[in-house]
Amino acid sequence: MKIERKQVGDIHIISFAGEFDAFNLPTVSEKIDLFIEKGGTRLVFNLRNLRFINSSALGYFVKTAKRVKEYDGEMVLSDPSKFVQTTVKTLGIDQIFKIFPDDGEAVKYFQGAGGKQAVTGEGIPVDEKLLGSTTMFFRLIDAPETMAVGKILSIYEDGPTFKYPSDPDKVKIDPDDLLIGRKLWIKFRQPFLDQERFFEMEAEITMAVDLDDGDGAAKYRLRYTKINENDRKILEQFVKDQDQFRKYGRPQQPD
Repeated sequence: MKIERKQVGDIHIISFAGEFDAFNLPTVSEKIDLFIEKGGTRLVFNLRNLRFINSSALGYFVKTAKRVKEYDGEMVLSDPSKFVQTTVKTLGIDQIFKIFPDDGEAVKYFQGAGGKQAVTGEGIPVDEKLLGSTTMFFRLIDAPETMAVGKILSIYEDGPTFKYPSDPDKVKIDPDDLLIGRKLWIKFRQPFLDQERFFEMEAEITMAVDLDDGDGAAKYRLRYTKINENDRKILEQFVKDQDQFRKYGRPQQPD
C-alpha cells in the first residue's frame, strides 16, 4: 500500500492507495503517528483508491481520530471507495467520522466554510459477510467422507456460531449427528480479515439450539480444539476490533 501527503495551510491530506491490512499497518501507522507528534492534527484521509481495509487497520483509524482530538485536532475522511463506504456502514461506525465527497469539501469544513458532509450510509446495503455471516464448510472428524455447508452467524474469541442447514434441500449431514461434544473440521473465509484466505481448524460443538425460522435450521456454537496459533491470534484480534467498533458505533445486534 502507498500513502501520499499534501498540505493546504495547516490542513494535511493523506491519500491511501491499495490494501490496508495487518501486514502493512506497523509501517503505515509509524509514519502517521510520527507526523501527528510533529503537530499534524488537522487531517483528511483520502480513501478513493483504498481497495481493502481490514479490522485492525480500521481500528487504527478510530484510535487516530481519538488521538488527534486530544490535541484539539480532528481527522475526517474524504472520497471513500465503495468498499470503505460499505465497511463503515456494516460495522456501524459511519457516525464516528465526518465523511466528505472530496478533499475540497473536507478542506472547506476545516476552514469553516461549511463543507458538505457526504451521507455515505444511506442507500448502501449492509454487507453481512464482513461481520461473519458467510459460508462455512464442515465435516465430522470421525466421518470425513461427507462435506456440508452452513452459515456463520458470529465469531467469538474461542469459536464461531453457525446455522445449519442453510438450505434444507442440500442437507449433507444429518442434523441429528450434530450433537454436543461432536468434533468437526471447519473451513471458512472472513473477508474483513483477508479477502482470499481460508481459515481451517478443528472445533467441538458446545451448544445446539433449534431456530424458529421456518426452514428447520438450528444454531450451533463451536469451540476451537485444534487451530494454528497465528490464526487464533488473528481471529481473537478481529473479535476485539469488533468490540471496539460496537463501543463507538451502533449497538451490537443479536445473533
